[in-house]
Amino acid sequence: MRFVRFNLLILLGLLAALPSQSAAAELRNVNFAVFQKVDSNFEFEAIVLGKFSNFITAMEGAQVLLLSHTRNSVDGDVINIQQDVLRDSSEGLNDIGINCSLSFRDHSTDVDTIFELGGMCKILDSLNTNVTAIIPMASLPDTEQGIDAWVELYEDEASGTAFYANVSSGD
Repeated sequence: MRFVRFNLLILLGLLAALPSQSAAAELRNVNFAVFQKVDSNFEFEAIVLGKFSNFITAMEGAQVLLLSHTRNSVDGDVINIQQDVLRDSSEGLNDIGINCSLSFRDHSTDVDTIFELGGMCKILDSLNTNVTAIIPMASLPDTEQGIDAWVELYEDEASGTAFYANVSSGD
């Protein structure tokens, strides 16, 4: 009996020592999109308001390179997104696409939701020039707060590529 009580006390002590999330912390979905201009006159907006369908419609002068919906993200998650094609050609080995490693932060309190995303993405185009995009931590809109919006995190004007993100909850 003493052994059981001792193990129970150790277990309770270990559980108490584990870091706990604030009461406001919930599982969130991180939505990430990459577009590339197809119309040279098209300009990316810093913020695009509206539901997902409005967002896609606002990007009529660009093509989708990547869409990602990372479910059940929590503070401190590192989200790795890779979409590229490796092929053999007459010029040698070509690698074209997007590779990202992004850090998700949840600084929410009981009264406010505060989310950030930042990291590094590589725009791969071995036929031209590869670009390393350093994305500083940026605040993300939370669609659950009544504002459906996508925020531009980074734009590379030379390649015509832009990264956008927001946070949502539910499925």
